[in-house]
Parts: sequence; structure tokens; C-alpha cells
Amino acid sequence: ERWCTSMASSSSHSSPPQPESERLAGLPPEYFLPLEDFDAVGHMLQCLPEEGLGESYLAAQLDQTQDVLEEINSKLSARVMRSYGAFVHGMAQVQQLKSDLVLTAIQCRAARKHLSRVETGTVNPGLNILARLRRKRALAELLSMVDGLRALTSESDELCRLLGVAKPPPPPPPADGQGPA
Repeated sequence: ERWCTSMASSSSHSSPPQPESERLAGLPPEYFLPLEDFDAVGHMLQCLPEEGLGESYLAAQLDQTQDVLEEINSKLSARVMRSYGAFVHGMAQVQQLKSDLVLTAIQCRAARKHLSRVETGTVNPGLNILARLRRKRALAELLSMVDGLRALTSESDELCRLLGVAKPPPPPPPADGQGPA
């Protein structure tokens, strides 16, 4: 209704032009709904006056509609221009992030190659050293046992000599050469 009456009253050219914000404020809220929810042309057709529908009325309606469209376009352009700096800054950040990701991928690839070389140069020799240390520890334990057996044999020989008993013969070696069973 408000838009219909404002359009009808604006058909006379004697009224002074309205400021842009008043023209937009005069639009009904339906004009700001999504296109599928409001038919602006149908609304305008419903608002046509029953009398005085002449060329001057249609020209005034056309001028008013054109003014509103220009106002909306102007505000939209101003909003886009205000946001342009942020858009450019955001695009620069995206580009910088892309460059950083490419650099990171290159560094990761180089790090993987370096780790492979380190593994070959450090880990494998480290494992060899560890295996040698284990063998050395096992041999030290065996040597300790052999020394204990020698001491026991020597004490057994001394005991047999003191008792005047003949020393027992050593056991025969096994037939398969694997040592005592």
C-alpha cells in the first residue's frame, strides 16, 4: 500500500525529488525478499490507478523505478568498492599461503631424502654396533663360564692329587660334533 500510494502521489512532477534514502525507505519490505518470494511487476500492476493512467503517469513510474534501481546499484557498487580492499588482501593471503605450501612441500621432500641418507649413514651402522655389543656381551659371559670351569677343573685336580686318587678320564666327544647333549 505505501509503495502504491507513494507511486501514485509521485506521478505529479510538481513535488521535489526525494533524497535517495527516502526513496529506498519508501519501498515495501517485499521488494527486499528473494526473487522467488515476490513479484515486483505483479505488485506494480496491482497498484495501477483506475483513472489517470496516461503517458505522464507511466513516465513518472518509469523515472521513479529507474531512480530506485540506480540508488540500489549505487549502494551495491559502494559496498563492493568498500569490500574490494579486503578482497584483494584476502587474495594476497591466499596466494602467500599457496606459496608457503609449495615451499613446505619442497622442504618435506628434501627432509625425507635427508632422513633416508641419515638412516643409511647412522641407523644401519648403529644397528651393526648394537649387534656387535650383544655378541661381545655373550662372549664375555661365555668367557666367564669357561674361567669358572677352568678354576673348578684346577681345584678338582688339586683335590684328586691331595687325596691320591687318579684323575677321571674326560668324557668322549659326541659323534655328531655338536658338543655335550
